Amino acid sequence: MNNILAGITGNIYLAKQQEQMPPDSIDNLNTAEGLSFRAANLIQQLLTFARKDKVSMQALPFTPFLKETMKFLRSSIPENITVNQDIPDNNPMIVRGDPTQIHQVLMNLINNARDALEEVENPHINIRLETLHADLKFRHAYPQARHDSYAHLSIADNGCGIPDHAINHLFEPFFTTKEPGKGTGLGLAMVFGAVQTHGGFVDVESIPTGKGSEFHIYLPIEEVSEMTPELTQEAQPEVGHGETILLVDDEAYVIETGKEVLESLGYQVLTAHDGMEAVDLFRANKERVALVIMDVVMPKMSGAKAAGQIRQIAPDAKVLFCSGYDKEATLPRDLSSDDATIFLSKPYNVETLSKLIRKQLKS
Repeated sequence: MNNILAGITGNIYLAKQQEQMPPDSIDNLNTAEGLSFRAANLIQQLLTFARKDKVSMQALPFTPFLKETMKFLRSSIPENITVNQDIPDNNPMIVRGDPTQIHQVLMNLINNARDALEEVENPHINIRLETLHADLKFRHAYPQARHDSYAHLSIADNGCGIPDHAINHLFEPFFTTKEPGKGTGLGLAMVFGAVQTHGGFVDVESIPTGKGSEFHIYLPIEEVSEMTPELTQEAQPEVGHGETILLVDDEAYVIETGKEVLESLGYQVLTAHDGMEAVDLFRANKERVALVIMDVVMPKMSGAKAAGQIRQIAPDAKVLFCSGYDKEATLPRDLSSDDATIFLSKPYNVETLSKLIRKQLKS
């Protein structure tokens, strides 16, 4: 899937470079690009859930993140459902979290609310975000509260509600109140685990008489003094100066798109479709090749083994690994723990790729 998405995002980048592209088309391409990277994030979330891998925690402005995510999730909600949002404009509410996991939390809660409204007249979902200061009353109600301030997100629906006997089992893996074939019972278990990982907690209220359910998410707010926010600017790719790059990948469409992208950045490109071909091609062109961009998982010879043989030919050969899998899962331990190893996950942002290439070539 990540290989396919790498092909999609590469072609989107190339389409955006065309001259006289109408502004509406640029907007559509930007939307498609954003959705592609969202899909990649969801794939990463599934891998993380399956492996129980480490999460990538960072200072995250929760308010704009929630607004952006709701734009994405709105397309999954039928038009007959009214969505009311009460989200402040002037308070970023910085939380320390993994964007992919928090996105998954929001998606699961919104999908549950949507499913609860299937048989309801005038269905609606209410989404509210506020800063909550943990006073004595709050700490008495929630002894697990260890922070002074929380971002309090509530997602309420006027659906069927949750039976009393099910409330205490909602967050158990594989427990579901949905009909067979309509739910796995993993969504709320993932919500519970992800929120706990972020130092927060979850609560739920429900009245199974047509008044619906309300889920409450509490995430600790970071102190302002601990924040080091960076202004986001539109990144520009760094161009090459005619250097030759050896691009190695077993997927033909990744090779085709990657070659065109690299050429648009000002590089000459040689291509190989497996590790053995890459070693032979490098041996024949070792004086020309300034950098090897190497897929990791390939037939005949893996990227790691091919890189090892290339460095036997030229010990100073520069290699940038690129894979749809994560670094620890695909590279040998001696390489994955090497701080000098440059690794880029598919699908990648072209601007990020261009900067990593220049970093390698200047090193």
